[in-house]
Amino acid sequence: MNFRTVERKNIKNKVCAILISTVLLMTFTTDLALSKRGGSDKHRSEFYGIVQARPLSGWQGEWVIGGRTFIADQRTEFDETEGPLIVGSCAKVHIRNGRIHEIDSEPMQDCR
Repeated sequence: MNFRTVERKNIKNKVCAILISTVLLMTFTTDLALSKRGGSDKHRSEFYGIVQARPLSGWQGEWVIGGRTFIADQRTEFDETEGPLIVGSCAKVHIRNGRIHEIDSEPMQDCR
């Protein structure tokens, strides 16, 4: 083999290695993003309703929203951007993989 043939093979091998690395990296980072977000969309749901009851103090404990009971734990997140999460307000519950991930305040029109 001459020098040019060896050089071409080296270039082809490097291009193949880069392509394979790119595909593997894309696959791996997509899986990481999904796991950080809590899984794929098929394991997520949302529920809107009026807050009918909430824990007397703090955030953790039993919430009744739209007639359904939800148990918030230390990992549950809360967002009061649209107003305070008080009895009579509108809320959206994010459920991921069977657990209450987040409870958000929402505009009242979203619960009508």
